[in-house]
Amino acid sequence: MLTTSLGVARRYVLLGVFPYFLTGAGCTTDSTLGGDRLTGDLAAKAEAVAAQIGGPAGFGGAAMGGYEQHAAERMGFVSAADLADSAATVTIRMENLAGQPCTFHLSYVSAAAGVDEQEEEVEVPATGEVEIVMPCMEIVGLGSLETPGAVGCHLTDGATIPNTMAVPAFLNMDYACGAMHSFMLTPDVDDLDGDDDTEELILISGAMQSHMQAGGPMNHSHRGSSGGSAMMGGMMPGHGLGGAAPPSP
Repeated sequence: MLTTSLGVARRYVLLGVFPYFLTGAGCTTDSTLGGDRLTGDLAAKAEAVAAQIGGPAGFGGAAMGGYEQHAAERMGFVSAADLADSAATVTIRMENLAGQPCTFHLSYVSAAAGVDEQEEEVEVPATGEVEIVMPCMEIVGLGSLETPGAVGCHLTDGATIPNTMAVPAFLNMDYACGAMHSFMLTPDVDDLDGDDDTEELILISGAMQSHMQAGGPMNHSHRGSSGGSAMMGGMMPGHGLGGAAPPSP
């Protein structure tokens, strides 16, 4: 683990041996047939994750209602060129505003290693943050990517925090290779989950934040949607969760 000049802990995570051989800047595969099959499998996984976003029991709750109508065809994974560059990295930042350490349960799908979910546990100190640099992946979230309400992190006292407001993020829509995507454990001062408890801890993602602001991904916004904060300004004054935005589609 390295510590930057800003005091942010940073480490590098390497995936194991890749069963798919991706080469070149456009993420082409060793055969067109293999690339098409992989892209189709990834698109199906992405659609399954997206189906869990929005609605009373979904990721982001009522504030993310209608999410799938805004998503690109096959969640944007139409050809092998839409997959992550096998030579690129992405930085994942996890910030903990609680008064005790918390272990984040990072989950992601990297087409270079198949379409099964992979996990990485990252301990973040109290009121601190950790950045990890990983090979670029296509989907990233906390806890199970298809299970809203799964454990997204656990505190040292044994308390667990659900992943409900940590809306999963998708490459080319919520982040880009070479950029950063972030997650935060924070008091729910904006009552995003609508339970009238503004002191409880919740996990939120950069994807949730960007979709809730004007001019969000794909030129749409859930700003002011039922059950959500108009700007999430009270929760994150001065905090930019999303990092560098991907190019406009």
